Amino acid sequence: MMGASMLAAEKQPEIRFQPLRDYIVERTLLDMTEAEKQAGAVLPKWRQQVQYTVGHALNDFYSLTPEVRQQTPIQFILEHRWPSRSNAFSSLLHYWEVKNKVMDSLIRAVSYNRDHNVMPVKLYEDWHVAVPELGMELSVIFQLVWQMQGGSGKDGLIIQKFMACRCEEVAEGFYHMVNVFCHKAYGKPPERVELFLLMEGEQRCYPGDCYSLEYSLDYLRLLSVLDESPDSGAKSLSGNTGRRGAEEVRCRQLLI
Repeated sequence: MMGASMLAAEKQPEIRFQPLRDYIVERTLLDMTEAEKQAGAVLPKWRQQVQYTVGHALNDFYSLTPEVRQQTPIQFILEHRWPSRSNAFSSLLHYWEVKNKVMDSLIRAVSYNRDHNVMPVKLYEDWHVAVPELGMELSVIFQLVWQMQGGSGKDGLIIQKFMACRCEEVAEGFYHMVNVFCHKAYGKPPERVELFLLMEGEQRCYPGDCYSLEYSLDYLRLLSVLDESPDSGAKSLSGNTGRRGAEEVRCRQLLI
């Protein structure tokens, strides 16, 4: 009897959904924003380089144990990762201006995070979840995610994203993708979403419940047209969530 049940399960068709990947949506939105500023413009290479460098520096820093992290200045790690040549920048002055602004913003961000004296629960990982209402598989790269600590009784997630420069479309799109992801993967929204805009030296905090799931689903339906890469064909899902090779994805972000 058990064998017949297993055989019937094996014959069930795989669920196949169209992928929606946050890094492709983000890059498309950034290019669209640049094109609006100037016809035919694309995302400047220096911004791509800075985003890539910051990602590696944060990954290096928060991979350290909390004890070692407290004794390690983030500027040492960023200095090691920062591009040694200024070819991608408009001038040598621009190179140093960007470096100093990003350095100052990261120092403040790390100081702000000192209360999180634990290891992050997600660190530059690509996670995916099925969204049956939209017929899609949502893939999100989480840069930094913390589990709430303290005696408040709350156990929600604090999700942090670091952006080289401000882009309102990317910020809003990221929030809605995270909102849908957390509802589908964990049954509730994140506790809050925090954005760090490095060149502007700005930090934003969004309560996790500031938008309903229905609103965010509608927003993702609009965003889905932006993921039109050649490999965006349907793929099977083996489960609701999982960890992938985020390092490979981050490298692709730089090269797109």
